[in-house]
Amino acid sequence: MEQKKTGREFKNFIYTVLAKYGKAISDPKRVEILDLLVQAEKNVEILSKEIGMSVAATSHHLQILKECKLVRDRREGRNIFYQIESAGISVFDTISSAGKQFNAEIQVEMDSFFDPEQKLDELEYKDFIKRVLSKELILIDVRPEYEYNAGHVPGSISIPLKELRSQISKLPKRKKILAYCRGKYCVLSEEAVKLLRSEGFQAYRVENGPLEFSSLGVKFRKS
Repeated sequence: MEQKKTGREFKNFIYTVLAKYGKAISDPKRVEILDLLVQAEKNVEILSKEIGMSVAATSHHLQILKECKLVRDRREGRNIFYQIESAGISVFDTISSAGKQFNAEIQVEMDSFFDPEQKLDELEYKDFIKRVLSKELILIDVRPEYEYNAGHVPGSISIPLKELRSQISKLPKRKKILAYCRGKYCVLSEEAVKLLRSEGFQAYRVENGPLEFSSLGVKFRKS
């Protein structure tokens, strides 16, 4: 029979395990990978392009995240796809929210990068979905299509940023166009709004992504 740990041994074990989470997110690229996997499962090739690193380096980061059970993998033929675990969502959501709320440097950088005139502050989320479904507001999802298919705001339209210019004529100029992407730190919606405004649209950036919408009770739909 295994001898019961002493109080000190128990605490040493617990804090050693907890410290692994700190190691897992100690590299900015691994934090970015978690953000990307919140959107949808992805293989190494897609992730390596998104974070601007080699496939080998990206695989190394993924193994560290997998060891801490922040992500998991599944094989489909020759492809290995990575999905975020519940623990990974919780860890990323915690540090992402804490950074925005408590880190002055992050807030200053966000205030400098994002145009405050492009953000729709007065949006009431309690009737947000109703207004989108009724087409009173036109909500476009400017993430890649496979992320939209993995889960999107009900009533939103998939127009990836790369395709926005070619599809812009399909949008009504008499209504407000709202663009959302991956969340508070994502720049895709900012670029989309700049393009829309340059073409005369009433366009605004919605800061929320999957995590923020989820916290408001908005249930994403899959295509």
